[in-house]
Amino acid sequence: MSAIHGIIKGIILLVFIIIYQTVIHKNILVAQTFTIPVFPDTQGEIATNPAMFFSQVNWIKENKDSLNIPFVLHVGDVVDMDNYHQWGIASEGFDLLDKAQIPYAIAVGNHDTRLVGSYDRGATPGNQNANLRITDKFNAYFPVYRFRKQRGRFEAGKSDNAYYTFRAGGLNWMVLTLEHSPRRSAVNWAERVIDEYPDHNVIILTHYFLRAGGIIGSTNQEYGDLSPSELNALLIENHENILLVISGHTTASAYRIGEGKHGNKIYQLLQDYQTKKYNFGDGLLRLITIDTETNTIAATMYSPYRDELKRDTSSYSFPNVKFIRHPN
Repeated sequence: MSAIHGIIKGIILLVFIIIYQTVIHKNILVAQTFTIPVFPDTQGEIATNPAMFFSQVNWIKENKDSLNIPFVLHVGDVVDMDNYHQWGIASEGFDLLDKAQIPYAIAVGNHDTRLVGSYDRGATPGNQNANLRITDKFNAYFPVYRFRKQRGRFEAGKSDNAYYTFRAGGLNWMVLTLEHSPRRSAVNWAERVIDEYPDHNVIILTHYFLRAGGIIGSTNQEYGDLSPSELNALLIENHENILLVISGHTTASAYRIGEGKHGNKIYQLLQDYQTKKYNFGDGLLRLITIDTETNTIAATMYSPYRDELKRDTSSYSFPNVKFIRHPN
């Protein structure tokens, strides 16, 4: 009888080991795939139909675990006009992510600054370049402590230019936000930060970079400093670990695969649906799904507001992605 008991115990132990290894293996595989939701410009949603904006936030919160969401991005133009009412709506929405402990980063768009009026979308009086750098309401409603993964910033108490780190898919990641058509001093700061984190896959998040057709912008739009093409030449092309550039501002969906000076590919994604043509945003989210085991990045546009996947050229995928795989 003891021999039979021994055999049974052995079988049970073997089954346990097989199940354990299967579960662990499955979890490892699942952990390699994660999704980063990206808010296109939400200015139209917050100004005309905040329900679209709240549908996005609630969907992210509800799908945090099932999609393995480690981080959320916003390309800027959070609001349409720089007033307390619209910033209050934005803050209320992101408070849902705060409570769900979902970290995020926000790029500052031109509409998130004193460049536009409190109740007028037109340019405010005075020096437009100076007005573009006045972001008091953004930083009042989104003080640095709200950004859970923020590690440092260019200017004290201001998240206009800041960097964030997290780990997902078994790899190290950095999100670095840059102001609209950034100052050279901010770019110099960003270069030093990136140099300090060579083992991180870097995502540059800035409001204005690509235009329709996947063309890098060539001007500063007469109210900024460096143009996107200058930013590309001074910073983005020079670092082997810059993997993604995410932007909005120009109404379109487009992508471009650039090449850095080290032979690395740089995946640049544009998403902006702010105009009446797109129902002022239509609740659309860019979903970037990254699989570090199959070395792929896939991008789709989905509207939780309509529960619809956008079936057009806004969906695409990149194979054979070379991630930075330095050990911890």
